[in-house]
Amino acid sequence: MNQFEQNNVTKPLDHVRIVMVNTTLPANIGSALRAMKTMGLSKLVLVAPKTYPHPDIDALAAGAQDLIEHIEIVETLEQAIQDCHLVFGTSARSRTIPWPLLDVRPAAKEALQAATQQQNIAIVFGREDRGLTNEELALANYHLTIPVNPEYGVLNVAQAIQVVCYELRMAALEQVSPVVDTSNEQMQLKQQQTMQWDEPLVTQQQMEEFYPHFEKMLTEIEFLDPDNPRLLPLRLRRLFGRIQLDRMEYHLLRGVFSRVQSLANGSWKKSQSEDHNK
Repeated sequence: MNQFEQNNVTKPLDHVRIVMVNTTLPANIGSALRAMKTMGLSKLVLVAPKTYPHPDIDALAAGAQDLIEHIEIVETLEQAIQDCHLVFGTSARSRTIPWPLLDVRPAAKEALQAATQQQNIAIVFGREDRGLTNEELALANYHLTIPVNPEYGVLNVAQAIQVVCYELRMAALEQVSPVVDTSNEQMQLKQQQTMQWDEPLVTQQQMEEFYPHFEKMLTEIEFLDPDNPRLLPLRLRRLFGRIQLDRMEYHLLRGVFSRVQSLANGSWKKSQSEDHNK
């Protein structure tokens, strides 16, 4: 591979971060760093690690110690993904609401396609003993799974990171040297993949302002009962996480919410005034 091709592989991978939540064993952090560097990834974010720093991290990194200097430490998952446009939460278990679920290979291709459009991507890995919580998985656009042997589907977090990083690199290599397929279906898919957004996509931080506004509007028009919301807020997250709003759509919808709130509050005040004057 020449330097030009190497740069084309590395550049989109620079937009992908690995996020590890509440990691207990420092050795897993070191092993994750080695897995990342082997496949050309460099950004690791740790969410409230149990033990950090630790000599085991340096020992297990084995040649990837330079990545340690660039590790970002944050207290919450929201902070780790706030500037991301696309988030994958890793999960091997079924949840209350089926979320858009992708095997690791198509997930990697989806991530790399977004990365080539300058989007920031996060792949989130949970705790060694229990993975990610339902609340944390609800912050993701997609759930990512590795199709393991059902009779012994045991991967520790560092092994899972190695598999995901490998698939990301293979997806990046495929973009540099794509497999030629002239079928109509593949050509249409390729056209869809190369479409450019006319507006930048919103970040996770912006969406965390969007959902409370939406829910407040629904409450004010008495569509949502805040004391018994059932699964509606979660379903809304799933819907808009799958859509991925751009900046114009985001401001348009928030403007609609504000207008609906204004009309609802005005109608309510007028009704109250009329009742008072009777």
